[in-house]
Amino acid sequence: MKKLTFLFILGIFALSTVVNAGTPDYVQTRDDVKFYSKVRTGLFSVLIGVEESGKTRYNLDEVIAYRKNGRVYEKMPVISENKETGRYAFMELVSYRNGLKVFRHEINAGLVYPAEAEYLVFRNGTYVVHFDHKNVLSLNEFFFGPSRFYANK
Repeated sequence: MKKLTFLFILGIFALSTVVNAGTPDYVQTRDDVKFYSKVRTGLFSVLIGVEESGKTRYNLDEVIAYRKNGRVYEKMPVISENKETGRYAFMELVSYRNGLKVFRHEINAGLVYPAEAEYLVFRNGTYVVHFDHKNVLSLNEFFFGPSRFYANK
């Protein structure tokens, strides 16, 4: 009887790990948010939302944020030498805490060199600080905890 109970509990545990509600991918525009079974990037600055009834295409100029493959991307101002450049790029949301958000911005150095990532902190769309060699330890501890270091410079 104990073996049967143990197997029953083990079976429930195994099924509970398989069942995953998950958060669907989405595309957020100025007007609304639309959920999709999958979001893909297309050619010529286009996002494609795929659902059972068909595909919806979005121009990147009208998109504010989107979720693709479990990662959230938001349109944020590009920062150079601690100042906004007037340009915007989609940056991956890495962490958030107390109204502050950490974004990873991939900087392409060309076809030969791999992309370099910089980590920026924003509050309500306004640039606060970036990760550098002076503050990387304290910012990592604040956003990711003392036992885990995520971003380094």
